[in-house]
Amino acid sequence: MAVKRALECRIAAAEWPVSGRLPPFRDAAPEGAGTRQKGRILKKNTESSPSGLYNRRMTPEGFRSEQKNSVPACLLACFRSTRPMSSLVPGATSCGVVFARAGFSVRGILAGLAMCALTAFGFQVNDILDFRKDRSAGVKRPIAAGAISRSGGVLFALVLLAFTFALSAWIGIGGKVLALTALALVLYTPSARKLPLIKGLYVAGLCLVPLYYGSQVGATQYPWQPYALMAMFIVGREALMDSSEIRGDRSAGMVTVAVLFGETRSKWGGIWVMALSLVVLVAVSSGRTARLSAAVAVVALLCVFVWPRLDDGKRIELTRIPMLAAALAIACGQL
Repeated sequence: MAVKRALECRIAAAEWPVSGRLPPFRDAAPEGAGTRQKGRILKKNTESSPSGLYNRRMTPEGFRSEQKNSVPACLLACFRSTRPMSSLVPGATSCGVVFARAGFSVRGILAGLAMCALTAFGFQVNDILDFRKDRSAGVKRPIAAGAISRSGGVLFALVLLAFTFALSAWIGIGGKVLALTALALVLYTPSARKLPLIKGLYVAGLCLVPLYYGSQVGATQYPWQPYALMAMFIVGREALMDSSEIRGDRSAGMVTVAVLFGETRSKWGGIWVMALSLVVLVAVSSGRTARLSAAVAVVALLCVFVWPRLDDGKRIELTRIPMLAAALAIACGQL
């Protein structure tokens, strides 16, 4: 009889989330018990059931309690939130521009670090403001996943911003460029929500800053062509990203390029724009190092999209490699 009773409890507990029927419990209220006493016993039985434990874990309080991480885990989550590979590209661009024009110097290294930190600050702000959208879309970034709290993210963003301006003060030039870029990074997410169709152009403008900042620190000037080609590549990449994020953007009510023109058109249009910008870069670059870097960018982009068994998200991540090679080609070239 006891075995049969335990089996009934297990079956009912497993079926409860679907059927909505409460499982039978051994701690039943005695006959003649009052309404309050029956309610207390029912609540105790419900919370101690497997379904009750699961539901309690799914509440905001339970979710936060299970997201308490150790210090090493929090540090790792903070590092991941900077998107190190993406932050490396603008930092390497600024550093490469200074090195290409003024030779190896500590100032060039500091310029690259400042741009890396500022880019990481922008990613942090974006994750803080977009955490609801990321969570609903299933994007597993540290703040959306609960590995870092929003308040912790704000604190970390302020640390990154302070580190950026400390490096800028040490360099002694380009502080206004970094300050205006920081303001533009803060305004990016609200602007993208209200005017999602211009998001690609907004990002392209931000991605031109490392080239301009490096030219300021290295005391050199670039013509308009490298800026146009870099912007063209970024606009194509943003269209590709929009195609992969179309479901989350639709649920958030954002009319992006992919929502307007369709997922397939946005995807292939972005790929062709990226490829065209790199081919033009090869054609107009002068100097062995610049042309070699531009050719590497074209080959890398081709490998990204013809390599088998890669999902769209992974391909988008890997487009950072040709983007970095193109940035080095611009930094080293005489266009």
